[in-house]
Amino acid sequence: MSKKQKKQHRKVTPIVLTSLMAIGISSIPIIPGTTVQASGQESLLVTENFDQLTGQTLPNGWKLLEGQAEVKEGKLQLTSPATSKPSRVLIPLEDESGDYVFEADMTFISAVEDTRWASMMYRVQEDNYPYYQFAVRRGTTALNGLEFAIRNERNQWDVPEKTFYPEPFQFGKSYHLKIVAKDNRVQQFVNGQLVIDTDLATKWSKGDVGFQAAGVTVQFDNVKVTTNTEELPPLENSKAFLADEPETNIVNAPTVISNFETVEEIANSQDVSSMILPVHTNAQGKLFVNDTPLSEVIKAMKGKMIPIFQIQDEKTITGLQDFIKAQQLQDISVMSSNTELVKQFKEGIPFVRGAVFYTKNALNKHDLKELALQIHESNAKVAVIPQKLITPEVVHYLHSRTISIWGIGGENESDAHSLIHLGVDGIIAKDEQAAVSAYSQYPENTIVQRPIVAAHRGVPSLAPENTMAGYQLAYELGADLIETDVQRTKDGHLIIMHDYTVDRTTNGTGNVADLTLEQIRALDAGIKYGPEFAGEKVPTFREYLQAFKGKDVVLLVELKATDVAEQTMKEIEEEGMTDQVLIQSFHLGEIIKSDEVNPQVGIGYLFSAGVPATTDAKLKNAQQMLNYASGMNATLNASYGSISKEFTTYMRQRGMMNMHWTFRNEQHLGNQLEQGVIGPITDYTQWLTDVPIRLETPIKKRNLKVGDSAVIQAKAFMHYREDKKENIETKLFVSGDQDNVVVEGNTIKALKPGKVNVFVTHTFSAHGKEWNLVAEPVEVNIR
Repeated sequence: MSKKQKKQHRKVTPIVLTSLMAIGISSIPIIPGTTVQASGQESLLVTENFDQLTGQTLPNGWKLLEGQAEVKEGKLQLTSPATSKPSRVLIPLEDESGDYVFEADMTFISAVEDTRWASMMYRVQEDNYPYYQFAVRRGTTALNGLEFAIRNERNQWDVPEKTFYPEPFQFGKSYHLKIVAKDNRVQQFVNGQLVIDTDLATKWSKGDVGFQAAGVTVQFDNVKVTTNTEELPPLENSKAFLADEPETNIVNAPTVISNFETVEEIANSQDVSSMILPVHTNAQGKLFVNDTPLSEVIKAMKGKMIPIFQIQDEKTITGLQDFIKAQQLQDISVMSSNTELVKQFKEGIPFVRGAVFYTKNALNKHDLKELALQIHESNAKVAVIPQKLITPEVVHYLHSRTISIWGIGGENESDAHSLIHLGVDGIIAKDEQAAVSAYSQYPENTIVQRPIVAAHRGVPSLAPENTMAGYQLAYELGADLIETDVQRTKDGHLIIMHDYTVDRTTNGTGNVADLTLEQIRALDAGIKYGPEFAGEKVPTFREYLQAFKGKDVVLLVELKATDVAEQTMKEIEEEGMTDQVLIQSFHLGEIIKSDEVNPQVGIGYLFSAGVPATTDAKLKNAQQMLNYASGMNATLNASYGSISKEFTTYMRQRGMMNMHWTFRNEQHLGNQLEQGVIGPITDYTQWLTDVPIRLETPIKKRNLKVGDSAVIQAKAFMHYREDKKENIETKLFVSGDQDNVVVEGNTIKALKPGKVNVFVTHTFSAHGKEWNLVAEPVEVNIR
């Protein structure tokens, strides 16, 4: 090939492209093994693989704007020692265009640190700036690992869109990046997966393209720029949304889930948040739900319901994964009775949420333990269980391990009431309208059971933090989880300490990492709190584990230091407590390492952030954070100041149960409980100690004749660990035709024939609110 021919190969007068090239210029991402036809003809502007450029610094016409760049071993390599000394290469385009597809393979060779980045610049103005860019940090798992960024007219950064990738970009591994731009719409892809979808490219409609490195050495290869005439789908198609829900006075009511029957049913359904789609592949390899093409079902559901794909065979996985990528679906769950299928599916698309369908005929304590371990190991967060196997104890066990429960039942209104009072997070209803009817009958501010509570560092409001005295008190006060902090001493022992120094909580001084175990154990961890706690020692992690081994409490362990995940998990395993521990940390690498070492132990990501101003921004943030967590199979253990009602509702509708910290203001706790928070972490476990966990009536039906009276009462369970009921002050609430009966206290008198539901309620004040703890209704038939 001559130099003239090579130049024409890199920058050409438009060449008509069809078939395979059309894959790169539609809104459909590249999926291996598929062919997508474009609706029109597109033109190749640039194609370069650098294979023929031996001894040449850059391809002809390309410009080095600053820094260092060269063609090396058949790839374009940019080297930058720091973000203050970037390297940039510009590719001028002969065609005056900004509607194009710009793609390349990118490989990190080295990085000063994981926050440093490389980028693909586009719509570059004046051979320099301003411009847009698709930036990729070496640490792509950070919340700002991927960016849609703007270098503005003042040569300053504006980053309106940022997200993450579920795995860190590895050194020496190539990743295919693609930018699709049309008017103000831009989509950015990694390996065919849509990662950023925006309409904020409004300032510049045309411009050149190029590459940039900041604090990294990076290589680019297989560069291609193609004109794009295809309109991108409206941003509303991928917009985060809250599905419709039944009107109810129940706090944190379970979401309603239905089974797919017809497309028409989707249009007519009301108050249903999600729909289960049993997907299968026909003889021609096409995906169907029952007898309906999956594409038609998804089109009808978009922006209305959340798809839950049910899979039962391996042959469906690849085709469904390709379909999800092609449709650019972001808000989806996958469900199966085969945990390996769930795990395999999430390995291909990590942000998909997982649910495990329990199919055995019994669910004893051993089965329940194994189910929880399998759910964590399969990267799922939801247990799908038939109603007949669900008890309050099953719900509490799973909730304490941050696993949501969807109950299968709801054949009639009575079933729906039973599932509501069992405390499930979702009802898979055979008759969703019967379930919806049940929701409408409850008194204002109804709770059916108190939330689970995590004792933060023990009970610091009553005892010195992170001491065995505090932990024991938390257990006695009824904490469902006991939270702690793990660090490592100078001589390699794991101890319990929140601060990085011993100064605040003990009578000593110094960094934990600079003191030996013997030195730390010689300190007094109670004397500063009060003389009655003098002599309390700083516990070892193993001492903390052993104190609660086999007890009905879960240990919530925060990895305070870095590089302690493996040792922490080793001690947990040695004590045989993988079923009794959850791990959380602000250090992302630590929870990822914990999951790698033992995926049967659930993990949570701790973070704090501002709450977006608008409803749309709150929902977009919730979607991004949920995808982020799902990619790691972690819960989102945010500070409660970081969450909104929209965030909490979005999570509940999608089966994600999170823990939120740290409640030290009772009014704030009441506000968040009212908005649906189910897992508060608090210094004040005693605030919830005397709150009954649930009410129970001895009967479900009562027959009366006109003129007869009956007393209907309930007893209260006060403690999750004790099967003990207490008498408690209650009254009756009637749903239905109020003319049929008259109520006074706990006595109901029949006035005329009919049927009413009678609820026993206990009204109490707590956390600055008035609440109604409500028992399952008694159906009263009057004749």
